[in-house]
Amino acid sequence: MFKLICGLGNSDIENIKALVKLYAKAGAWMFDVSPFALAALNEAIKEENLNPLDFKYCVSIPVEGDIHGKKAKILPNKCKKCSKCVKKCPQNAIKDFVVDENRCIGCSICKKVCSHGAVKLFDKTDYFNELKNILKSNLKLDCIELHASIGDKNQILKKLKKICKKFKGEISLCISRKYFSTQEALSIIKKAQEIAKDNSTFYIQADGNSMNGANAQLTSTIECAAFALALKEGGIDEKTIILSGGVNEYTKKLCRELSLSPLAIAFGTYARKSVLNIIPHEAQQVAKRLVENTLEVDNEYS
Repeated sequence: MFKLICGLGNSDIENIKALVKLYAKAGAWMFDVSPFALAALNEAIKEENLNPLDFKYCVSIPVEGDIHGKKAKILPNKCKKCSKCVKKCPQNAIKDFVVDENRCIGCSICKKVCSHGAVKLFDKTDYFNELKNILKSNLKLDCIELHASIGDKNQILKKLKKICKKFKGEISLCISRKYFSTQEALSIIKKAQEIAKDNSTFYIQADGNSMNGANAQLTSTIECAAFALALKEGGIDEKTIILSGGVNEYTKKLCRELSLSPLAIAFGTYARKSVLNIIPHEAQQVAKRLVENTLEVDNEYS
């Protein structure tokens, strides 16, 4: 199945609605948005006169320190206006050397390409408060995903307990091998499964090379597939695993070669960049091809 990640840090409402409409009509299964964008997701599906029950709505919450919850800021006193950051930003979030926080997804590419130390990353800390507001509303919400790309397993499990206490729907844990070995990740997952035992469903999002799918290279997607395979070999049901992080056109090919049949492949940067700056008709065709190519993996191993 095809999951669209609109970007945890992405609060550009018009951009999100346009992406949702494109990929909903193309056959996407789940949409993953910031809690600040859940209302926009609900509106986009209604505006296209589509059945909300045909899709899963997910909001992502970062553990403090997770890259997905960070924002970039350009320091005027250090910026030399070389424009490297402007050219490399995958979200077009930098204008006149100022970062638009609504578009910034915390990928840190701008920081990496800046040779003057003019870019600073900081944590946006109000995601959980917005989640509380959502849970008091009538907005459709099927799944909450916790992004756990930090090295503190106790903090991860503590935050997960807090979420599961307030929400009994579907839970997804997005975890990588950046800070943990495979065995450590498996241990955390098993503890997380126990915490979420009263929730309707539990997914594991095997995060590889986060926010690097736009590179469209095999090296970008190897880690998420390898991690998913390691989880499968460690006893995790592959039908609960979602691949993410560096996902691109090579991901489904790797799944075939590894005889790996995950629940879904979650496209983020690659899906967003694929339909950027092209006319609506062509964008719809691109979205449809991407979704259909992903579904071929399901069909081959079903």
